[in-house]
Amino acid sequence: MRSEGIETLKAVARRSAWIVVLLVGLGIVAMSVIRHQQGSAYEASAQVVLSPVDLGAAVSGFQGYVDPDVLNQTEEALASSTQLFDRTAAETGGALGSGRDLQSATSVSKDGGTVTFSATGADRQRTVRIANAVAAAYPRWRADVSSAAITQAIRQVESQLTTSPTRDPSLVDLLNKLKVAKTATGGNVLLVEPAANAVKTRPRPVRDALLGAFIGLFFGLVLVAAREAIDTRVRSEGEVEEILSVPLVGAVETLPRRAGLVAIGRHRERFGDMYALLAANLAQTAVDGETIVIAVTSATAEEGKTTTASNLAASLATRTANVVLVDLDSRKPSLAKLFHIPPDAPGVDQIVSRQTRPEEVLWTVSLNGQGPIVYPTLGQTHLDGVTALTSNGGAKRGSLRVLPMGATGVRGGLVGQMPALRALLESLSKNADFIVLDTPPALAMPEMTEISELVDTVLIVVRHGRVSRRSLAALTRIRRNWRSADVAAVLVGTPRHDESYAYYSRT
Repeated sequence: MRSEGIETLKAVARRSAWIVVLLVGLGIVAMSVIRHQQGSAYEASAQVVLSPVDLGAAVSGFQGYVDPDVLNQTEEALASSTQLFDRTAAETGGALGSGRDLQSATSVSKDGGTVTFSATGADRQRTVRIANAVAAAYPRWRADVSSAAITQAIRQVESQLTTSPTRDPSLVDLLNKLKVAKTATGGNVLLVEPAANAVKTRPRPVRDALLGAFIGLFFGLVLVAAREAIDTRVRSEGEVEEILSVPLVGAVETLPRRAGLVAIGRHRERFGDMYALLAANLAQTAVDGETIVIAVTSATAEEGKTTTASNLAASLATRTANVVLVDLDSRKPSLAKLFHIPPDAPGVDQIVSRQTRPEEVLWTVSLNGQGPIVYPTLGQTHLDGVTALTSNGGAKRGSLRVLPMGATGVRGGLVGQMPALRALLESLSKNADFIVLDTPPALAMPEMTEISELVDTVLIVVRHGRVSRRSLAALTRIRRNWRSADVAAVLVGTPRHDESYAYYSRT
């Protein structure tokens, strides 16, 4: 099996283990309760040992071949006969029940030369008595059945001798043999081994628990298989590349709860390198002096595009690049909340409506590792001065500036605002190496096709286990219209890999 297949099985096991464990537990509890409600049950077995040779046939001289399978079937039919149980009930005076009661409580099996009568019931002593009574009655019942046939044959031979004018010696010899055979009809039963005690068969906690666990495991596996068959959500890198037909440039594990910006701050050691690798892959096409515009989108909402765009921008900034992060999701802007920018702060809305200039509404994010500390710019002087930021040693260091959507958002969305948006990007590109755009979900709003004409790269964010194959297929059809931009994908929210975490944990 290929390593990808093994990883897929591991992923299925991780997300479905709770189902199997739950059903195994329910199976154990259910089986224990059922057995307890059914009450106690006992089983007693008595055996009848038969002679391997038919003594009657041997004495009478009839030694014809009989198929052993036919003999076994005949013996089982005799031992299961209703007349045998009726006779047993009569011999016991009905103390153990009617013949039908005895037959329903008794099972018969034959193994070689041994016939076993196994009785089951809720009363230990009654169970033993039933098994012994049926086993004791069987030899007499068997002898009566056999002798009845021989008695009928004797009568026929005697009738022939009576009507014959001369006593045929052969008939006389046959009559003598039949009489001897009648005497030996009961000799095939060598021994009756009565039951001494009854074994408790219900409840048996250990066996019942194992049986319940097995049943629960079976139904758990069936349910998991059915769940996986109807679940079309995307969960692997291979599925993303196969459906979208674009390269996968990164994978990011599930982030801590409520931890949005992890490329800087206290989570950087654990998650920073994942976004740094994503940034490195996207920055390969960068050319000195040119600004790269990256649009981050997704097929549907709640897939993590805002988190990805923010951490990508922060990672690019830590690579000594000047980065501007712009919120273009007019229906659900989120950058202001993520960076703790005042909700009434102006932004893209005021720029496209010509109420302000870009340099007056940008917010600068500190990259000192303390988290998203933001403060407003101070006009054109600050905007131009960003490119001159240096460390104490004189080396260039990066910067991250954020442009929120604005207090009200662009009315009607960005459709029809492309000229103003193009002018905005041209203005921002004068002092930026990278511009990262947080755009609306491509299947929810129509702006992405128009925005793709203004960018160099479109990064599609796919959340592990959330988006369906059908949604990605629909996005693939839309993506074919993004002809002027390179398209790549990133898989986020993947299960945590303990091996990589152990690497960062070593001291």
